[in-house]
Amino acid sequence: MDLFLFLSVIVGMTFIFLYFVINYDLKKRKLELEDKKLELEMKKLQLNKESQEQGDEKR
Repeated sequence: MDLFLFLSVIVGMTFIFLYFVINYDLKKRKLELEDKKLELEMKKLQLNKESQEQGDEKR
C-alpha cells in the first residue's frame, strides 16, 4: 500500500510539473509571436511612410 501511495504521489507531481512547464512554454511562445507581430507592424508603417515620401517627391 505504501508503494502504491508513493508512486501515486510521484505521478501526480510529474503531471503538475509538466503542466507548469507547458504553461510557461505557451506564455513564452505567445510573447515571441507578439514581438513578431510588432516587428511586422513596424515594417509595414515604415514602408507606408517611405511610399508616401516617394509620392510627395514625385509631385
